[in-house]
Amino acid sequence: MKNSLFDIHNADARNIADYLHGEVIATTITSPPYFDMKDYGADNQIGFGQTYHQYLEDLKKVFSSIYNVTKNDGTLWIIIDTFKDKNGVVLLPFDLASKLKEIGWVLQDIIIWKKDKTVPWSSVGFVQRKFEYILFFSKSNNFKYHRDRVRIYDTKHLKKWWVRYPERYNPKGKALDEVWEFSIPTQGSWGDKYIKHFCPLPTDMVGNIIQLATDERDVVLDPFSGSGSVLVQAAYMKRKYVGFELNPKYIKMFKNYLQKTVTSGTKKYLLLQSDASNQDDFENIILKLRCLKYARVLYNNIGKLFDTNPIQHIVVEDIGLSQERHKLKKVRYCIVYKHDLISRQEFTAILNGIISVPPLSKFGIEPVLKLKSSLKKIDTTKPLYGYTNNNTHYTIGKVKIDTVPITTRILSPIKVAVVESDFE
Repeated sequence: MKNSLFDIHNADARNIADYLHGEVIATTITSPPYFDMKDYGADNQIGFGQTYHQYLEDLKKVFSSIYNVTKNDGTLWIIIDTFKDKNGVVLLPFDLASKLKEIGWVLQDIIIWKKDKTVPWSSVGFVQRKFEYILFFSKSNNFKYHRDRVRIYDTKHLKKWWVRYPERYNPKGKALDEVWEFSIPTQGSWGDKYIKHFCPLPTDMVGNIIQLATDERDVVLDPFSGSGSVLVQAAYMKRKYVGFELNPKYIKMFKNYLQKTVTSGTKKYLLLQSDASNQDDFENIILKLRCLKYARVLYNNIGKLFDTNPIQHIVVEDIGLSQERHKLKKVRYCIVYKHDLISRQEFTAILNGIISVPPLSKFGIEPVLKLKSSLKKIDTTKPLYGYTNNNTHYTIGKVKIDTVPITTRILSPIKVAVVESDFE
């Protein structure tokens, strides 16, 4: 049978091999049936009515078939949780991970999905569940993982420490951590006629995984499609999709919903793509802050070695991207110093020692140090902005070389004026 892509099949996930052939799947994102706790309204379903052993063996069969049709750089993301029976807590995520290891899947990470809302049940000795596990597997160690696409670069969602400690923040933004906070969609939020489902996955969370693990036109699979949140998000994001679902009501309602929303959903995705300028802006401000703070740290560290700091001023000029490994910017630092306090040779040796070790070696800056005896010997036609040795994230304003305020130690064509309290 020819590969049946860009479709959802009213078929058993245990029969994936009848529908898919060859390595065609880029990523699989799914939440398997919740063992014997939930009836999904279909005959011969996996989980409900089975023993735990049967359940695990059927899941192993499904994910074995998926392994065979997954590309070598493909991945698998399983949203799953523990549960409790009369014998205590059952470690389903870890039992399943062991089964998948036998197949050849490599467990790369375990993520906590903090979901806030949840099905309101609990039992004695087992509190209400507010999170689930996301098991992240790869087929090989050479897998797609576009982490820069999902970094947090909106400063409204970052702690204000990025202002004073730009060297600690990746210029592309803050990486995702091991806890993802996404609320479960409320029943009915899909639309007036969309069918209710036990646990619809948040489309924003699914979108994050799709961004991480795939490129446009890649194929996304969900063998337990349910409400179709994985498939609909894949369609919005210009990916192909293939799903399997035993309950025909879910399929009918999914197709109806997708038809009504694909235009608006795709538009939202395209707007997100075009919003890359915000990430560029964040990268730009972080690098500016790093360039300036580098000079401030250098000035202050030199001051700790002398009774009187021999540095009078440092003029900072960004001269482009660095070609050195692990360096981001090449920056010229013209250091005006009191040459009567220390020889050029001795001072050069001290400077080279300081910049070769942390913290300055960790700034991602390739410094070009120039020693000057006077500000007037610095050749620059660009306007200069002044900064103190305590603050390089908010300029005191434009300064002239012949009338530099006494508190100004750093001068630069780089202008930043970040109000730290705006990000509390």
